[in-house]
Amino acid sequence: MSQFLKKVVLYLIISALFFAILFTYPLYTYSQQESTDKLGLSAKSAILVEAHTGQILFEKNPNLICFPASTTKVLTALVAISYEHDLNKIFKVSSKATMIEPGSSSYYLNPGETISFQDLLYAMLLISANDAANVIAENIAGSIPEFVEKMNEYAKSIGAENSHFVNPNGLHSPQHYTTAYDLSLIARQAYQNEILRKIFSTVEYRITTASMHKKPEWQIIYNINKLLRKNSKYYYPYATGIKTGYTAQAKRCLIASAKKDDIELIAVILSSEDAFSDAIKLFNYGFNNFKREKLFSENQIVGKVLIDKTNHKWLDGYLKTPVYVLQNVYSPAESDLTYTVDFLKDLKIPIYKDTVIGNVYVYSKGYLISSIPVLSYESYEMQTSKKILQNVKKGLIKGTKVVIEILAGVILCVLLFTIITIIRFKRKKMRLKLRSTKTIDFSTLQNRRLK
Repeated sequence: MSQFLKKVVLYLIISALFFAILFTYPLYTYSQQESTDKLGLSAKSAILVEAHTGQILFEKNPNLICFPASTTKVLTALVAISYEHDLNKIFKVSSKATMIEPGSSSYYLNPGETISFQDLLYAMLLISANDAANVIAENIAGSIPEFVEKMNEYAKSIGAENSHFVNPNGLHSPQHYTTAYDLSLIARQAYQNEILRKIFSTVEYRITTASMHKKPEWQIIYNINKLLRKNSKYYYPYATGIKTGYTAQAKRCLIASAKKDDIELIAVILSSEDAFSDAIKLFNYGFNNFKREKLFSENQIVGKVLIDKTNHKWLDGYLKTPVYVLQNVYSPAESDLTYTVDFLKDLKIPIYKDTVIGNVYVYSKGYLISSIPVLSYESYEMQTSKKILQNVKKGLIKGTKVVIEILAGVILCVLLFTIITIIRFKRKKMRLKLRSTKTIDFSTLQNRRLK
């Protein structure tokens, strides 16, 4: 009987543990997965942002350190074009620039070959030519290491704090890494550049300046971004470009842009099994769930600041142009937009209309996405009578200071004169005393004692 009871108790304990695990852990895991990736992306890290403001519409591990592969070339293009504005400039190919990883993407440039900066940009961004990236780096900065230094400086200057680059092409290195959020900052900068935006969206291009690529079949290149290719199963009609990437360590990477009606989006996908599919999911989510709305209207007053305490004068601040954001139409709270209005300290009178007197800071999920200047709604300066009174007060204060300084000088002089006079008087008195003192004749004193 006791053995039977032991078995029953053991069975009950095992059953309780089983149901506890069954009903606790799966539900918790599902909830965590749902909160971080409701779109079912294969990417380990991803982010979807509005192309101009950087407003975050979706994120999945946006600050996870990942390898960027050839999406690096977007930064390479940005840095290069910021230093060299002549797209027709001819660059020379060095033997070192052609030394790339066997089997990696290349335009097969030859040592000693010459080619224009523009053709190199197209080769690098359309077919991901690693040799083209090296040639650009050497001709812009003198050497690849010096160019990489400029890449890291540029990245830091725009807020990409969790990135580090060691080459201009994205070939694998443990010290070459970034995050989806950092790449979104880089991508947004590139998207604002008309030249780069045109290259990103080009499907077919003819290279004409490569001195050793004269055969027509060597000159035509096609964009490997499948979102742009109409014959691809991944063709996305709203796609407008940017850049693909792949290495065995980085897996599938992609920076993609798309535009539908008045909404422009940028998606960053890192460490994915199917980056194009992930991009389409992100874009569909953005276009189907968000609409463009005004956060501030044109000429809207956003606050006021006290500029004259004496006269209790407050000055209104306003925004000259409207400010738009993307609002989630089904769940406004998910947009997670906040803003603050900060006025400048110690504003000086007079202030004229449209003088910058502060800023509106707009945040998306805690990240600063926009800073809009707040302007003075009117001019303000003191009235003439008040000005005169103020000048009189200033004059009196200044005059009082001068009088005090003169008096202090006079007192000091009198004090010095008194001290000198006392010293002279004492010296004179001592001299007189010495003159009146009788001289004793010691020789006569001695003779008197002998007698």
